[in-house]
Amino acid sequence: MAPSSPELSPAAGDAVAVAGRLADDVLFPAAQDVDRADRVPDRNLVALADAGLFGLAGPASHGGLDLDGRAARRAMAAVGSGCGATFFVWVQHHGVVRTLRSADNVALLEEHLADLCVGRSLAGTAFAHVRRPGRPAISATRIDGGWSLSGHAPWATSWGLADWFSVAAESDGGELVWALIPGRSPQGVSATALALPVFGATATVALHFDRCVVSDERVITVESAEGWRRADRRHASLGQPAVLGVVARAQRLLADGHDDLAVAAAECLAAELRSRWQIDDDLMGSLAAGNDVVADASDHRAACLDLARRSTTGLLAAVGGRGMDLSHPAQRLAREADFYVIQAQTADGRAATLRSVAVTPPTH
Repeated sequence: MAPSSPELSPAAGDAVAVAGRLADDVLFPAAQDVDRADRVPDRNLVALADAGLFGLAGPASHGGLDLDGRAARRAMAAVGSGCGATFFVWVQHHGVVRTLRSADNVALLEEHLADLCVGRSLAGTAFAHVRRPGRPAISATRIDGGWSLSGHAPWATSWGLADWFSVAAESDGGELVWALIPGRSPQGVSATALALPVFGATATVALHFDRCVVSDERVITVESAEGWRRADRRHASLGQPAVLGVVARAQRLLADGHDDLAVAAAECLAAELRSRWQIDDDLMGSLAAGNDVVADASDHRAACLDLARRSTTGLLAAVGGRGMDLSHPAQRLAREADFYVIQAQTADGRAATLRSVAVTPPTH
């Protein structure tokens, strides 16, 4: 189920279509089992790799698809419509590819980028803590030949699944140090599993760093922490495209085999979904042009979250009590919609979401 766009190039349109078919034919039929599994099955990740979808953000020179932002978001939404847990493991990978492809450390880039782009390796990342105000959650201290990392990352997905992890740590001098560490049992790193109401198969943990030593050879790049935060505020304001994948899946299920009222609701949701995608495309274009879109993008994010809530609520209403059984996708989609409220949430996104629900009730 791939969102269509007549403005995508033929190659980008093909990638989005492939993502949609894989979501419909492979991911969605098994999503209820994955939702209750201990970990995302390898077969799902292999299917994504075989479809060429590990290289969305990678350069063609290293086997990547090099999709622009609009096409990448549509492909992500398509995968997210199939299986949220698989999507969430897979989507972490692309952030590492983007960071590595622009690395100062060319040797590290050449060692890993091709394997990541074609799916021979899976990557995870821990960086959300950098968005939080106050003292650095993970400190980077310069030592002879590298850096020592200490602190706590409260959120890291794919731990024990990913072959490699990028970690962001901040120095006393305001530098943001991006390090690439092994994804399984690196020295000086311990993990605590998180008990989540959704995406329990994503191996999401809190990581504790106790003088984890990273040599200069394993440092991806060092940049200004404040510069990164300014750029992240712009790019993160749009929110997670997979939330529109949840809308699309709920809308399709609502339209399939229910009464006239449910079908009418599905038609209204489909029209609103098309409108949201047009706004998403426009904002991506404005962002690429260097414009300040934070306010409009944050409001768009809040509206997408509201649309997901209404879509999944409508699906639950249509299917009734059976929709709350763990074997039914309605309850899973509702939980996934709730998760995207907090995933990659920035201060701007939080404020926009709260404004969207701060409606004065009618007086009688």
